[in-house]
Amino acid sequence: MSFQIKKIVLYGRKGQVRVVTLKTNSVNIITGASRTGKSSLIHIVKYCLGARKSDIPIKREILDKIAWYGILIVREEDELFIARRNPDPGKSSSEDIYIEKGHNLEVPSQEFISQNINREGLVTLLTEFTGIAEYAFEPAEGQTRHPGKADIGKSLIYCFQQQTEVDSQDILFHRQGEQYLPQSIKDYMPFFLGVVDKDYVLHKEELNQRKRDLRRLERQIAEKDLLTTDSFERANALIAEAISVGLLPGNQTMPQSWSEVKETLSTATNSQNEHAIPEAEYGLELNHLLGRQKELRNESILRSDEIAALRALKSSGNGFAHEATEHRARLSSIGLIPVVEGSNRNICPLCSSALENPVPDADAIQSNLQNISTRLEGVSNDLPHLEKMITVAEVRLEDITSELRGINSQIRAVQRVSQEIEDINDTNVKQAHVKGRIGFYLDTLLDTEDVASENKKAGELKRQIQALEDLLDTETLRDHLASIISIISQDITAMSRTLALEYSECPIRLDPKKLTVVADTEYGPWPLKRMGSGETWVSLHVITYLALHRWFSKKALPVPRFIFFDQPTQGYFPRETPDQAVKQNSDREPVIRMFKLIVEMVENAGFQVIILEHADIQQDWYQELIIENWWDGDKKLVPKSWIV
Repeated sequence: MSFQIKKIVLYGRKGQVRVVTLKTNSVNIITGASRTGKSSLIHIVKYCLGARKSDIPIKREILDKIAWYGILIVREEDELFIARRNPDPGKSSSEDIYIEKGHNLEVPSQEFISQNINREGLVTLLTEFTGIAEYAFEPAEGQTRHPGKADIGKSLIYCFQQQTEVDSQDILFHRQGEQYLPQSIKDYMPFFLGVVDKDYVLHKEELNQRKRDLRRLERQIAEKDLLTTDSFERANALIAEAISVGLLPGNQTMPQSWSEVKETLSTATNSQNEHAIPEAEYGLELNHLLGRQKELRNESILRSDEIAALRALKSSGNGFAHEATEHRARLSSIGLIPVVEGSNRNICPLCSSALENPVPDADAIQSNLQNISTRLEGVSNDLPHLEKMITVAEVRLEDITSELRGINSQIRAVQRVSQEIEDINDTNVKQAHVKGRIGFYLDTLLDTEDVASENKKAGELKRQIQALEDLLDTETLRDHLASIISIISQDITAMSRTLALEYSECPIRLDPKKLTVVADTEYGPWPLKRMGSGETWVSLHVITYLALHRWFSKKALPVPRFIFFDQPTQGYFPRETPDQAVKQNSDREPVIRMFKLIVEMVENAGFQVIILEHADIQQDWYQELIIENWWDGDKKLVPKSWIV
């Protein structure tokens, strides 16, 4: 048995509580004028049962007075209370959800309500509470639809008939007009009608597991077949590699049997031919030598520059001495001419001719000669010192050059050893790599010996898969669905005749492919959308849902045991009929027949019907069905005291 609704609750922002109490396994009527909040009850229930967003059609100023919505649902003795926060302004949903499970639960005070689950968790909980098994729908091969799972949302398609749906000639099911929903209804209808039962689900899961096992096993067999095909080629290639890296001797012959292959390759993997790596710290020594080499090269450059500078200085000194010596010889000739006191400097002392520029006197010439002699003597004295400095610098440069040659020799020696170490490491790495490949090959070679047993296991899996596919035969499922639809259609036909509907003299059936009802006339099938009168449309919606729920309840199928009908009498009155006129004329015979039929179909059937209506038939049997009457102008879904 799935669940029914016991209470619908509103929590005000000031701590007020409004409770609408429903009767289980009965017809519940809430009657009242328009704009009293009747239709909002459907959206409150959907929101509390995990809808993605709130579509509650209440004015904003009224919505602002509500803090939480709640429902209390019951499944046999188990009860579940769900409260969900009214979305904040500007938002369409809230993840603040409170649940409480138990027996004989009371509506909790608002102060005890706080989030203890989110929407995803609520949907999972309600799916389980409804009794929906782990059923995954898988589209047929070649179809582009994604796989999906049955859940509470898909089952609620059969629980609501909103005011815009109940009198529609174009759609039969709740939300059928939404994009992608018609195909979803078709996909999951066999599950909710019981064609796909728990045994089917278990067999389907077993079939999928067997197919996965077979695919994995066939991949293994294919890989091993490939290994067996070229195994000798691979074996010979690996043996050649082992010889090239020193794991096997150079005169190794190629094996001619599997036993020789295994023996030869095992010998290679067990080889201990690794070379020992020298333990000297050649890296550190090489770094030290390279550092010293750099120091000596820098010092060699400095000494060479020093020698060049000294030699340049020596060369310039020799040139100065030569020039100064000649100049002194010229000036020394002054001693050949007598010095006469008071002689005229404008007269040449040799030829007595007049001079344009006066010649220097003897004292000036003598002073200049003395100065040149002194400087020439200094340069002559410094030249031996420069020679000594050049000699010292050249000796040091030779020492540096000699030491540098030794350092370079040591560096080359260390580098040779380092290359040997690198070669040894490379050989060891190559040997390890080849050993690893040989080891993997030997493992696969051993596995190939089990191919026969795996082929046998694959054959057994194929037989199991065939047996399960026969059990889950699509044609068998279609036949089963057709039988169930036929039984439900018999109920629809019988009820349509009770209501004396148009075409009721013909068989009327549910069409699961087109999601409509069809009258099979002598002129051919006549679908709902071609039938006339709102009375027929509304009545066929009502009786189809009643027939479905009688089947759900009879077979204990995982669909919630309630139906909401919003304004089913609208098919009997023109749309412009005032509320009061509907109220006063609701005792028409067709209207009474419809309500009495609903009562009859619900009695002892194990589900409840909630009707939201303008009609207020003034007969005792009808008045007993009314749980709340909102015609007095004061009583509404949201009390006036909350709004004032």
